[in-house]
Amino acid sequence: MKKLTKNIFTKKVPITKKSEYLLTISKLLQNGFSLSETINCLRLLNDQEKIFELIYQDLCHGKMISQALQHLHLPMVIYNQLVIAQNHGKLAQAMAQTGTLLNNQAKQKNKLKEVLVYPCFILMFLITMLVGMKLYIIPQLAMANGNLIDLFLEIILGVIALIILFSLIFHLCLQRQDEYHRALVLVKLPILGKIYLNFFQFLILQGLGMQLANGMNFFDICELNHHFEKGSIQSHLADEFLKGLTNGNNLLKLIQTEPLLPNQLQVILQAGESGSALAQDLLVMSELKFEETQRDLRRVMGMIQPFLFAIIAVIIVTTYLIILLPIYGMMKGIS
Repeated sequence: MKKLTKNIFTKKVPITKKSEYLLTISKLLQNGFSLSETINCLRLLNDQEKIFELIYQDLCHGKMISQALQHLHLPMVIYNQLVIAQNHGKLAQAMAQTGTLLNNQAKQKNKLKEVLVYPCFILMFLITMLVGMKLYIIPQLAMANGNLIDLFLEIILGVIALIILFSLIFHLCLQRQDEYHRALVLVKLPILGKIYLNFFQFLILQGLGMQLANGMNFFDICELNHHFEKGSIQSHLADEFLKGLTNGNNLLKLIQTEPLLPNQLQVILQAGESGSALAQDLLVMSELKFEETQRDLRRVMGMIQPFLFAIIAVIIVTTYLIILLPIYGMMKGIS
């Protein structure tokens, strides 16, 4: 009941604000401000919003900035990444990259809404036109294909209803799973799955690279990440690898069986690199995954509107065939 009450009355931070806050904090840190100075400055500048007041109070009580940022309600995988980054001196960089990804995500969502407005308007207009033809034009012309229009309308409305229903069920099922199993579902989605996979791999590889760069080995990394919240991606991977390594399993085979880890990681480990060289390779690979995530986002957004217009074109052609071909047949019989 306490958790339900908290979720109801807690004001969620929009994703645009989250990205803005993270980017602002990273810029101030990169320009030489300390953490306390940065948060205090933002607290005073944004006195109407209480988020930075809460973050500042947590810092005053001795909490890490990554812990205080829980007030932004970031995804667990990102929150864990910020914890790793702060422990290894890469907090500003991690905030900048995470903020950029969230900012791009917010832009793509807004662009998606803009892209969908016009095709949805046309689709609603076509449906209204079909209903009008069924009610007024077909009876006056005494045409016998009224059942075809009924069937066509039922198909269109049925498909729209199924899409909405499936989306709601899919969303509810995702919310009931922990972060790791939710990620496994998302990476298998058609078209969008690759974007999610690159995003998760970017965060995982960046965390591994930062930890290896500070002298930790894989077993120490798993021991540390094991203490993250249960069900999160980093915690689940740490648990699986700890079990495998303690049972004497080969590290390369463990990586090969993990769907969220890239095949390139196995290739790098087989090359025999270790220490700082391995950490640098992982950080470079994470940067490539970061760029690939943004590139795939732009590509998918460019595909949506042409796909919707192709569907609308099919509806228009089908409507043309249903309505006009019988009229041409009648005219041919008269001639």
